[in-house]
Amino acid sequence: MKHGDVKIEGLTLSYQQQGSSDTTIVLLHGNSACKQVFAKQFDFFRGSQFSLLAFDLPGHGRSGNARLAQNQYTIPGYAQIIDHALTALKVKNYIVLGWSLGGNIALEMAGCDLAKGNANFKGMMVFGAPPVGPGVENLEKAYLPATFASAVGDEAAPSDQIDSFVQAIYGTLEPIPKQFYKCAHRTQGKAREIMVNHWMGGTNGHNQYETASKWTKPVCVVHGNLDPFAALDYLKETPWRNLWQNEVLEFPNCGHAPFIEDPQTFNTILDKFAANIL
Repeated sequence: MKHGDVKIEGLTLSYQQQGSSDTTIVLLHGNSACKQVFAKQFDFFRGSQFSLLAFDLPGHGRSGNARLAQNQYTIPGYAQIIDHALTALKVKNYIVLGWSLGGNIALEMAGCDLAKGNANFKGMMVFGAPPVGPGVENLEKAYLPATFASAVGDEAAPSDQIDSFVQAIYGTLEPIPKQFYKCAHRTQGKAREIMVNHWMGGTNGHNQYETASKWTKPVCVVHGNLDPFAALDYLKETPWRNLWQNEVLEFPNCGHAPFIEDPQTFNTILDKFAANIL
């Protein structure tokens, strides 16, 4: 296991890396989370045929706060930083596992792949991340009402509202580790506000619905049926071009974080998906 930092675009990006395989699963966390949420994945894949690499997004966890917040705290900005970090760390033959905001970053990376081509990017697994935006088209179809009442886009959310957001994020997990609360409170408030306002503003970024319909590489879509944020019907109606197993894989008893709520089942699916495409 290696813990390190890499300098990208003037900021320090913290990462955790495991394994020496040429095939890597890149793990991207959600809004107000941190790379520690993937502990169960690191445990499961220890000694496996796959390397793992998890980042703290800018403004999250042990990574530095953005120096150019209006650019770097956006979905396209995050995608560019992760792409540059993978290049700097010489990562080849990877799939991206994206949870919530991390899934939307993965979709943005796929949009960049469609535009410019990236032979190293082999596929992605996303959950809690409906393909929507930039802009507000389909926003209310993609997300449930609880999303808009949460601290998802608040810079100065009071402490109790952030705690409530954490409790919603981690679904049925009980108890929620104290570290997850610490990560949420550590997150720079600007990261939440700028990301949401930029994406809803529709100023730049690849259309994620179109990306899902055109990207020919495999996509595994997972959904916790108790998720208070992402809408299952929208995920099922999305015309995924290459949906693995031709269906959204449902976790009936999980919420927004099935990778933590039911890690054994989740990790088995991830392992099969990765083995199938790499």
